[in-house]
Amino acid sequence: MGVVHGSPYLPMDEDPDDYRPTSSWSLHVDPDQRTGLSVIWETIGVGDRIPRHWHDIDEVVLYEGGRALVSLDGVETEVEGGATVFIPAGVIHGTMNVGDEPVRVRAIYPSTVVRMDLVERNPMPGTEEQRPRASVYDMATGTFTVLHETEVPPERR
Repeated sequence: MGVVHGSPYLPMDEDPDDYRPTSSWSLHVDPDQRTGLSVIWETIGVGDRIPRHWHDIDEVVLYEGGRALVSLDGVETEVEGGATVFIPAGVIHGTMNVGDEPVRVRAIYPSTVVRMDLVERNPMPGTEEQRPRASVYDMATGTFTVLHETEVPPERR
């Protein structure tokens, strides 16, 4: 049976496109590899935001604490702990912590490999001039591969 008994949260300070050193995450996949699901346990620091982006697969985000402003294709909604957000593939979305405590979320994906096409960035210092890029995250290994600049159809911006 695939059970993960917690794992350490790591600071989000290695991705030049989503640099959030006051936020942290932990990636979880089935250790028995019997399912193709993955879960991100994330703490979004006060004032931090997950930049707007889209995936080619569906996502479910469970908000467990704090206050956040969620953007779904340009429509903004404030949520608190207990909210569940269902995000279809292709929908541009992001989350900003608008409270005075960290926002705790769980993001669930129907895959262990997740493509993320950024529409905006949280640039690592020294990379401010770069354009948003598409990356692939391998949740099983914790690695990501940069593909190319994000291509977003004008009607989805």
